[in-house]
Amino acid sequence: MRVMKILAVMCLLVAPGWFVQAAVAGSDTRPDSAALARKKMDAVRVAIHPKIDGHPDEAAWKSAPVAGDFLEYAPRNGTLPAFRTEIRCVYDDMAVYFLAVMYDPHPDSICRELGRRDQVESLNTDYISFDLLPYNDGLNMYEFKVSPANLQNDCKYSAAGNDITWDAVWETASIITDSAWITEVKIPWSALRFPRIENQVWGINFWRNIQRLHEYSTWSWVDNKSQDIFHYYGTLAGIRKINPPVKLSLSPYVSGYAEKNPGVKNWSTFLRGGLDIRYGINESYTLDMMLIPDFGQVQSDDKVLNLTPFEIRYDEKRQFFSEGTELFNKCEIFYTRRVGSIPRKFTMPYDSLRLNEKVADNLVQTRIINATKISGRNSKGLGIGFFNGMTTNTWATVLDTVTGKSRRIMTQPFSNYNVLVVDQNLKNNSYLTLINTNFWSPDDHYSANVTGAEASLRNRKSTFQFFGRLNLSQKYRQGNSPGLGHQYIVSVGKASGRFQYQLIRQETGATYDPNDMGFLLYNNEDYNRLRLSWYEVDPRGKIINSQTDLQMIYTTLNKLYKFKTLDFNLTNSITFSQYCINAMYADIRPLGYNDYYEPRIWGRVYKMPLNYTFEWRFATNDRKPFRYHHNFGFMNSPGNMNFRYYFGFTPRVRFSNRLSVTLDMQFSKDLNNFGWVTSQDDPTGNPTIIFGRRDLLTIANVLSTRYIFTTKTSLTLRARHYWSQAKYLSFCTLEREGSLSGTGFIDGQNINFNAFTIDLQFVWYFAPGSEMSIVWKNAISTSGDDLVHNYFTDLGNTLSTAQSNSFSVKVLYYLDYLTIKKAFSKKQRPESG
Repeated sequence: MRVMKILAVMCLLVAPGWFVQAAVAGSDTRPDSAALARKKMDAVRVAIHPKIDGHPDEAAWKSAPVAGDFLEYAPRNGTLPAFRTEIRCVYDDMAVYFLAVMYDPHPDSICRELGRRDQVESLNTDYISFDLLPYNDGLNMYEFKVSPANLQNDCKYSAAGNDITWDAVWETASIITDSAWITEVKIPWSALRFPRIENQVWGINFWRNIQRLHEYSTWSWVDNKSQDIFHYYGTLAGIRKINPPVKLSLSPYVSGYAEKNPGVKNWSTFLRGGLDIRYGINESYTLDMMLIPDFGQVQSDDKVLNLTPFEIRYDEKRQFFSEGTELFNKCEIFYTRRVGSIPRKFTMPYDSLRLNEKVADNLVQTRIINATKISGRNSKGLGIGFFNGMTTNTWATVLDTVTGKSRRIMTQPFSNYNVLVVDQNLKNNSYLTLINTNFWSPDDHYSANVTGAEASLRNRKSTFQFFGRLNLSQKYRQGNSPGLGHQYIVSVGKASGRFQYQLIRQETGATYDPNDMGFLLYNNEDYNRLRLSWYEVDPRGKIINSQTDLQMIYTTLNKLYKFKTLDFNLTNSITFSQYCINAMYADIRPLGYNDYYEPRIWGRVYKMPLNYTFEWRFATNDRKPFRYHHNFGFMNSPGNMNFRYYFGFTPRVRFSNRLSVTLDMQFSKDLNNFGWVTSQDDPTGNPTIIFGRRDLLTIANVLSTRYIFTTKTSLTLRARHYWSQAKYLSFCTLEREGSLSGTGFIDGQNINFNAFTIDLQFVWYFAPGSEMSIVWKNAISTSGDDLVHNYFTDLGNTLSTAQSNSFSVKVLYYLDYLTIKKAFSKKQRPESG
């Protein structure tokens, strides 16, 4: 051991820089503490920018200093990585440029699976990541990843999380040589927001992933026991006197559709056109506007049978509403799916049918007229965001089947959606936010307003964190007094080291309601949680790392302070040396659960007795051509003989670097499940709540296939079949104290529900920021009370049902102001004689 220390010292004395990189993967050699300090690099201004072709032979790169001396992040944090990495940075008035050389003595072994943009982290590929924090605030970051196959991945990070849907227009080129893989990157200033100051000082770090070695390394060392990685980032200096160019881009689109819906004999065709505008108001703030949007090619939602009293939350898949919206996610009061969602009075046509009438047409989405957002952050760390969306009048058509006459019923009048947010960065990667949302429907004489404030405060070492939030909701309807409500959250915790903890108190008032523009499952709850965590991040024997969490949760009603539940759960996750992951979860509610929502009438409760849950998950090494993961779990409530078990199996086969197939199969069965069926008034007018004892069966299968022709062209297929049924065994009455009594039977309550969708998409990125997409969508949805007892019989019945089909072609072209200006300048330049 002493000999090894002497050799390490000798290496430090002769190496250029802090140390020489280890030549063998898995080295436990550790540099001295100076190498763990936050690093600094300088960018160099060049008169002639490098050509982005992957070949680092331009003179520009020779003038730039090298940033090297990477250190492992995982699995052996702080040790020397297997191979050297060198990075250089230059800039001019148009862009900042990076050159990265990832040395590797075995270039044939470099992983380089192809995929679609923004899929780099899910692929079997090496990559290099350029992390830029132009405000050096430890909160807001641009991440640019490049793979050896020249696949791009870009993402924005903020205190509210990461935005993988954000897409910048930037250029890359990657090549593989006999000793390394090399990438050149050009990031235009127009793709970034940065302060207008003479001398820029950015936060920066570089991450290298060597896929076959399961090794991640960083230029500036990052402690993998800390949740605040930005605390360890280095700095980029040397960028001076940059005059940000005019940030103006137009993205016009045209799309054509051919559609056929159930009950309609012929196909319908139509054209759409619209425009997206992006304008840099100044160096800090950007305007994004969407005129006449088109979301017909968005991936289908995964519909489910919903027997709960709560709304189903679906992910946002519309790019305009998911891209660059990190500021609007503060305080969790803006759910973008509200804009252009199901009309507020969607059921009114069905409730107002007259004799011989039927609903002939009832739109399931309101039509968006336009949407606008302004967002950004200035040199003092002040972030401002503004969003406005408008939807037009939405109508349903009711047809008289005898006379043939029709009438229209408005299901939602013109509506306006507004969000305003102000966010200030503070010291130590902390922040303070104020946000307001406002929904206004003038024809209904109704508006809803929610105001929120939140703060996240960390100490200098980023080891202790405080988080606080206060939200206030207000509803105004003509002739009624305002409806007011509140919610607050307070959290303190230790966020670094092997042992971490978090203590949370959340109070949600009985009248708090943000759901006109937000999403809240239920209110009237006091929630208290203590989480204790233990992290093992250094490899020990056959274990690479592990995490254990113990949580204790106690909840009550807020208004009456009645007990809801006491919950204990334990989670353990282990990554083994073969990079298999094993995770287990156990939970117990020793005092049961008082459910105040399932009865559907305020003040009533269903008391579920003691219950406990166990779940086991296992996943094999996802770097291998064949990978699978399975999950198995059960829940048991002996007091009412309710037993639920479920399992799933997800194999994935990577046939080549271009073709992969994944099948996700999930099965669950819930025996003797109890739930609400209906409420009936007795002769005295008091409600009688009827519960049903039922067996629930759910099978969901998803087939995903992708074939990547090049990094610019791809074909993807996603087919999903969801089958769920409820078989009612008996019915009972919910008593006042929360128990169930009596038996009976109500005919026609069984449910057999199916949802089948196919999304087939071809995408071609034919120019920077421009694309052509061809999409075929198929959808089937059925529901009835005749149960089917064989999966394949049910699938056959579903496929023979009337279905919706949509075939569309969309072309979007990106036009940048500088490109347009340059083209016009060439046209106006006189030809030489």
